Amino acid sequence: MSSGWLNFFFTAFISLFAIVNPFGNAPLFLSFTEDKTEKERTQIAFRASLASMIILLAFIFLGKYILLFFRITISDFQIAGGIIIFVVGLNMLQVRHPRTKSIPQEQEEAMEKEDISIVPLGIPILSGPGAIATAMVLAYQSGHLFGKVLVAIAAILTAGFTFFIFKESIRLIKFLGHTGINLLTRLMGLILMVKAVEFVVQGIYSAFPQLFSR
Repeated sequence: MSSGWLNFFFTAFISLFAIVNPFGNAPLFLSFTEDKTEKERTQIAFRASLASMIILLAFIFLGKYILLFFRITISDFQIAGGIIIFVVGLNMLQVRHPRTKSIPQEQEEAMEKEDISIVPLGIPILSGPGAIATAMVLAYQSGHLFGKVLVAIAAILTAGFTFFIFKESIRLIKFLGHTGINLLTRLMGLILMVKAVEFVVQGIYSAFPQLFSR
């Protein structure tokens, strides 16, 4: 693999891992599963991670056709997606739970469900609008099937790490503490905001090339 593709893969993985934010979502996962046994918690973590992975893979490979169906240009999507990702990153920087992922009413409703692994954990908490937008823009940026495969591998790795972090969430929070979790969340938020600005700039450049041709 050339250094260019390696850098792209690393960027894709960091971007997806940051937007999915398993560290920041670990306390929320525990609050949803506080009355579950360790075995049940592991099963929920696996199903939620798997659901998130499937959703992201679907948009990585089919996102282009979804945009074509709704007659949305990729430049428009880059700008809108970048704004969404920036808002998510800003909330993470302030250690606030993004409302694009879930709202308090949805969380209360989730507490009453028997199986919360798919909804709301898999979607929208793990693979919400920000994660979907990130996956689709990265897939477009690759400009090549091999690039999409690299983004897909990054999504699979992100799901794997998410499962492990959720599975070990009790030990992880005891080790890192809420301060450590918040520090990681802020770091992920900062990375997302930088990436969001890049998406918006690329979208504007693509939508209005005449502005930059002088």
